[in-house]
Amino acid sequence: MTQLRIALMVLSLFTATIVSAAEFPLKQGDIWVMAGDSITAQHLHSNYFEAFCFARYPQIKFAFRNSGVGGHTITSTLARYDYDIDAWKPTVVSVELGMNDQGGNTPEQYISNMAKMVTRIRTGNALPVMLTASPINNGNTMANIGGNRRLHEYAETLKEFSQKEKLPFADQFHLLIDVWGTNKPRENLANALPNLQSIAQDNDVAGVEHLRAFLLEQSKLAFKPVSMQGDPVHPGAPGQLMMAAALLKELGANPFVSSVTIDGVMATSKACVVENVKTENGVLSFDRLDESLPFPIPEEAAAVLPLFPALTELSQYTLQVKSLKPGMFSLKINGVQLPTVLSSQNLAEGVNLTGLAYAPRTPNIPANAIVLQAKNVLNAVAAKEGLVGQWRSLSQRAHAAGAAPELKDQLAEMTKKVMEADDKIREAAKRQKLHFELAAQP
Repeated sequence: MTQLRIALMVLSLFTATIVSAAEFPLKQGDIWVMAGDSITAQHLHSNYFEAFCFARYPQIKFAFRNSGVGGHTITSTLARYDYDIDAWKPTVVSVELGMNDQGGNTPEQYISNMAKMVTRIRTGNALPVMLTASPINNGNTMANIGGNRRLHEYAETLKEFSQKEKLPFADQFHLLIDVWGTNKPRENLANALPNLQSIAQDNDVAGVEHLRAFLLEQSKLAFKPVSMQGDPVHPGAPGQLMMAAALLKELGANPFVSSVTIDGVMATSKACVVENVKTENGVLSFDRLDESLPFPIPEEAAAVLPLFPALTELSQYTLQVKSLKPGMFSLKINGVQLPTVLSSQNLAEGVNLTGLAYAPRTPNIPANAIVLQAKNVLNAVAAKEGLVGQWRSLSQRAHAAGAAPELKDQLAEMTKKVMEADDKIREAAKRQKLHFELAAQP
């Protein structure tokens, strides 16, 4: 395995903290409602976005509520605004609409409707946050924009509108269209690989040796074929993880988790506490307690990390080890060995532990502590959003004309349950002490 391939696979660049001109629009006490259509209603990128915030901003208390409904436009979202958005008493409302508006609205009509939405949000003393729609994953790029032209026009117009209104704005469309479009031809191969690997096990298949040689060459590639999954309009977990990262990056989310540099048995750190640094029998070990957590990434979507560097740029969770003897080293976290072996040069330059934690692993290798905690956070977010869905149905009935008075009481009780579920997310995202062991390989 070449040094370059190792570096690419684990994204082990020791990057400096990104300085963004944007100020991330999340403050103490915020209730952030994410208004959108079916892509928001999938509870994928919105959940990942929320999980990031719980991981990265443990010092403040806030809450997220999903308000995505399939097929909705700006106009139909305004029609449900009172019971589905305003009833939460939000302080922030992000608007991610346009996919369904494009059929019958020019860019001018789209912005006219968006202006009505902004006025309605401001009437409730909330901050509007403008998000472009995601691209259609159909192979289009900016050089050949095809069926994405109207969404491109919406994004450009929304940017101008947001600048004029001095609103937070995130353009995921233009961050993703070329990445998705360039990757599209390889998606068919990514989808076919499991079947090809199964066929390659059959010695009776004519020419199977050629298939095995092809699969071997594919396994050597630093950048594997990746599928966004889902359909062109509704990506699955990999595509929506990229959407969450694009939105967070554009809005100026804090990319820095923590850093540790070890030289001998001396450690310097930022945003974490390092203790018990020692070397015994050729193994360097230490304990690390971080102030915040890395980006909670769903493991089923981690294949896109090499494809979209913004993901690890948003999770700068670094380790640098100097003065090692030349050679290769394995790294364990809480006793679980990570699948990637690192060189002394990699470690001297610094590695991003986010990339290492999510490096591909075989089924016989257990998930490490970083991945397990991420799963717990994401599961807690999903459980809370299940209650939010029940709340929405009850709220619609409670706010209807002539509604029975007891429905408001039931809604208040459901609101308490949702808030209790918020606390469970915070519990899942509590920092935990991790034990690291770095051992030289024979």
